[in-house]
Amino acid sequence: MSYNMENTTEEQILLSESEIDEEEKRLRAEDSRKQLKAILITLAIILTSFLTFTYFFFNYIEEKAEEYKKQQEQEVQQVEAQR
Repeated sequence: MSYNMENTTEEQILLSESEIDEEEKRLRAEDSRKQLKAILITLAIILTSFLTFTYFFFNYIEEKAEEYKKQQEQEVQQVEAQR
């Protein structure tokens, strides 16, 4: 009788350890998913910021190029008018 009780207690301990291991695995997996989500959100924010900066930077460059081109045309017209 004592052997059966001991065996049952060991089985219960093994089952509870197994349940604890499963719970730890589940929690680790959940934590990993949260970390991955945070990393992806961070990368999305960085990429969006970079693309926004690039868009406005190239628009600025384009405007300055147009201004420079107009200025050059005006200088050419002034030189031709002086002849």
